[in-house]
Amino acid sequence: MQLEINVHRARLEPDEYRVIRPVHPITGAVLADRNPWYTFESTAAAAFQVTGLWLLAARSRHSLVHIPLRGNQPPDPASPTECGELDLVLGHSRSGFAPNRWKALRRRLDRGQPQTVAWNPNDVLTWDEVHRENAEWRWRRPARDRLHETVQAHTLILLGTADNFSHTARYILDLALWQPDPDILDYHSATLHPSDGQLDQRGQGIYLIRWS
Repeated sequence: MQLEINVHRARLEPDEYRVIRPVHPITGAVLADRNPWYTFESTAAAAFQVTGLWLLAARSRHSLVHIPLRGNQPPDPASPTECGELDLVLGHSRSGFAPNRWKALRRRLDRGQPQTVAWNPNDVLTWDEVHRENAEWRWRRPARDRLHETVQAHTLILLGTADNFSHTARYILDLALWQPDPDILDYHSATLHPSDGQLDQRGQGIYLIRWS
């Protein structure tokens, strides 16, 4: 599958940053803070786009991936979310990026250069692989090797490792692949829980919803 992106750059002394954004706005998804959970609600098309960006974050160790979602309308009128509250940023914790610099960095981004990158849904780990990894690392994964959540400037910033992003991409792709019964008003959900081994155990879980 092809993913059209813009690659932006900005300098915040003494560092220069590279920020990746989708060329086409992802309008079929919203992200909100429903303490003690973040909720991500999505259509199939939006979930496919976000999966591609999630995998891009896994392999882009020196970039931030910014997914603007704020202000979107929820994909289903049954949703309790009135509109998207938060954008999403994915990045590597060992890049040294400080989340409290996000607002200033976002303001200084240049117009960006368009690129097209390829990704394959078959590269996403299977559920068996994800569950095996979670079971192995649930209690043994050190805090530095988990996804850490910070909210800055109306943006949920997730900083972690390539392994974190490659494993959690399965949760997003699963929303895209779900086939609802056309005769039943239904939804499909999954949870990224702090006890699963990928999120920081002191953070909030992420509740993922795909409406039919």
